[in-house]
Amino acid sequence: MELQQLIAGPLIATIEADALSAQKYLDYLMRVAFESYNPVTGETGKLRMLTFTYNEQDVNGSSKKNVSIPLLTLVPLPLLHVEEADFDFDIKILDALSENVEEKFSVENGESVKQPQSTGFKMRASLAPQREVKDDLQQSLSANMKVKVRMRQADMPAGLSNLLHLTANNVQVEDAEAEEEINGNTEGGSDGR
Repeated sequence: MELQQLIAGPLIATIEADALSAQKYLDYLMRVAFESYNPVTGETGKLRMLTFTYNEQDVNGSSKKNVSIPLLTLVPLPLLHVEEADFDFDIKILDALSENVEEKFSVENGESVKQPQSTGFKMRASLAPQREVKDDLQQSLSANMKVKVRMRQADMPAGLSNLLHLTANNVQVEDAEAEEEINGNTEGGSDGR
C-alpha cells in the first residue's frame, strides 16, 4: 500500500473508535434517562424516575413521604474520549515513484504541452516484520505495530449539563397519605358510575 495509507490507517481507526464510543454512550444515556427513545425521530418518552417511600418524623408525629428522583442524576455517565494515541511501527519502503512528465505537441496552439502522467511522488510501503531469533536455525515473524491509547473522562457537553441541572431540580417529595386519598377518591368515583 502507499505510505500515506499505511500511516493514515491507524489514525482513521482511532477516530472511528472514538466515534463508536460516543454512539454507545448516547445509546446508554437514552436507555437510562428515558422510558422510551426512538433513534430515528429523536423522540423520547417520559423521564425515568426512581420512586421510593420513607417515614418522616416531625413534631406532629410520623408521616409517610413519596420521593421521585430522576434516575439520570443517580448513575455515573461513562463519557470517555481518546486523549492520546501512540503508534510505534517499523515501515519497509518497497519502492518509490516520481512524477513523469510527457510533452505533447498541440496543433491548436502550435506549442508543446506538458502533461503529468502521475500525481507526484509516491512511496509504496509495508510493515517491516520483526525477527526474533530463537535458535540459530529458527526464525519467526511477528506483528510490529504497537498501539497505546489513553482515554480520559471527556468534558461534559453544555446540553448534558443543562439536562442534569433541570433533572436535579425535578426531585419530587409528596405526602403519601394525601396521594392515597386522591387515588382512593378517584377509584371510589369510578366505582359509583
